[in-house]
Amino acid sequence: MLLQFSVENFRSIKNKAVLSLEASRDNEHPDHVAVLGDNRILRTISLFGANAAGKSNVFSALTAAIRLIRYSNNLQMNQPIPMIVPFRFSHETQEKPSSFEFVFVEKGKKYVYGFSATYQQIVREYLYVYNTARASTIFERDVANEQEYHFTNARIRKELEPIIVRNTKNKLFLSTATLWNARSTEDSFLWFSKIDTYPNNFEALIPKDVPMLEDDTGHELKKFIIDILKESDISISDYIFSSKETPIQKGADKFPEGPQGMVPRQILKEFTIETRHRVICEDNKTEEFTLDLHDESKGTQNLFMLSPVLYEAFKQGKVICVDEFDASLHPLLVTYLVGLFNNPRINTGNAQLIISVHSTILLSHRISRDDEIYFVEKERDTGASEIYSLDEFSPRKQLNVRKAYLLGRFGAVPEIGDGEILW
Repeated sequence: MLLQFSVENFRSIKNKAVLSLEASRDNEHPDHVAVLGDNRILRTISLFGANAAGKSNVFSALTAAIRLIRYSNNLQMNQPIPMIVPFRFSHETQEKPSSFEFVFVEKGKKYVYGFSATYQQIVREYLYVYNTARASTIFERDVANEQEYHFTNARIRKELEPIIVRNTKNKLFLSTATLWNARSTEDSFLWFSKIDTYPNNFEALIPKDVPMLEDDTGHELKKFIIDILKESDISISDYIFSSKETPIQKGADKFPEGPQGMVPRQILKEFTIETRHRVICEDNKTEEFTLDLHDESKGTQNLFMLSPVLYEAFKQGKVICVDEFDASLHPLLVTYLVGLFNNPRINTGNAQLIISVHSTILLSHRISRDDEIYFVEKERDTGASEIYSLDEFSPRKQLNVRKAYLLGRFGAVPEIGDGEILW
């Protein structure tokens, strides 16, 4: 499970910004908290803020870091590191590296992994593990030091030191070491296969969903999707999925799951999804009609294609991060989907959900804990985004959080003009 993510000097995020999923001592909604050893971990957090405040840049930071970790070894020597974009509205930050850090629990152990990178090279990288109450160093890497790589454990040094020559300045050592079968980095590297980021739109989810729909021979996924649609009051009783593979032309675009230039697409999937609706006709007889999924509403399309992602998260205990989660979704449906993650009877694998939303329905003590709510606000003078939690305000439990937010008590709302347009 993810305990914390932090990012600094990336796009609109100038200063260090922290998303913490470590639960506070608040006793509200105890079912929302998973307990792993000494760690109390939130299952969901939601980001709120005005348009252009920087919410999407938080998800871009997660995406850049996760994809670089996964696909670092696909980079050729001296190839630029993709997706690294420093804060541009300052001469001081433009040449400095962007920094990312993850704190997570895997197989009962707490890990801290982070790195700093420019578009040319990895500047700093480190991996720590808590075998006891104190952190132990697995490796540290810093180009500013005379000895770039540092190990404190003799056994780990013996395993990892020979791999240094196989790494390059634009690759993460965590990825390289694991590729060369290093046991001391394996668990932490493989954890990053359990965290994914998604934009909430139909087309972007296709590369993820099509293989899952193809492999659903036991129809467990189908049952989950139909149940989600039924609970969402959408009248789809069944669907038919079919697909075929078509070789693509030479020089076509890269597969969208990986950073540009890193994961080539080899085939093009052509697929159809027909939804089935049982309706009562004029003669009071129930008949079944079909529609192409593209003919359904945008909200139905998004929910249908999001459902396999949710299914996989619950089955594998994954962390899923969705920008604009409420796009084309009714506020009550947003509450329902978030509630699935916060229900320990459903979310038995401790899956986690990180979302950005504009709908304010989650801004209620009846639905959310204070530490589950984050705000993103951009300073007008500097163009830098600031991220902070509702928990920092220690609001009264009787407070109408939604009303207070819309009145500007917590910031992170747009300053709208008086409606007069000057031509």
